[in-house]
Amino acid sequence: MLNLTLKGVEVFMERSKQKNQDSYWDNYDLLIWKENPGGFTNVKGIFRKDSWGIAERIPVNNNGIWKLPKHYVKYFK
Repeated sequence: MLNLTLKGVEVFMERSKQKNQDSYWDNYDLLIWKENPGGFTNVKGIFRKDSWGIAERIPVNNNGIWKLPKHYVKYFK
């Protein structure tokens, strides 16, 4: 897990922007949306940017830290 503060999350959001991926805020939760036609039938599916995708929600903990899964490390190299 990557433990990120607010500044770290902002850096992640800038570096991870791609044509088929986007990250945005939902209150204090970080949502990472990836374009995927299967999002239409998926429980985590969201319609965004004129296409379906699947969103991964990363909540903030009581200490103000967001815990991102390890597969997002590539955006910090």
